[in-house]
Amino acid sequence: MAHSAHTDSDRRERVAIHCEATSFDPEVARPLAFAAIRIRGLRILTGSALLLHPGSDTGLAEAGDRLHAFIGGRPLVGYYLDFSIAMAEGLTGRPLPEERVEVSSLYYDRKIRSLSKQAVDLRLDSLVSDLDLPVRPDGAFGIALTAAMAWLRLTQDGR
Repeated sequence: MAHSAHTDSDRRERVAIHCEATSFDPEVARPLAFAAIRIRGLRILTGSALLLHPGSDTGLAEAGDRLHAFIGGRPLVGYYLDFSIAMAEGLTGRPLPEERVEVSSLYYDRKIRSLSKQAVDLRLDSLVSDLDLPVRPDGAFGIALTAAMAWLRLTQDGR
């Protein structure tokens, strides 16, 4: 039997990530903070979350290695996921897992089924309020936590 580079926990867990940066253009932005939080089943593992400030609390290479090791082969969850992934791949110098879930897309799909020709408000604060999430989406950690909670709410119940 061939040995897989991904562990069983990689297949059972997901990782919510978010990056704060100096700009929203990944070509010129520098990462200020990365937050990565594992989700196992219905549990958000905040106690073992990773919060990095590349270039300030760790060197860039070390931050990239720690982030890549933390994510492993786990599917990714996020709110502004394309940007966070672009920043993370720039930092790690390696591709991240292909399985990805953008919570705003899940939210949009749910809302569009229940609305008749109304615009869907995809602002993070609106999503938090509508899903009744007990979190304030502030900073990299707060937004990663919000994405994790929203993913659970959108995939586990009928709201």
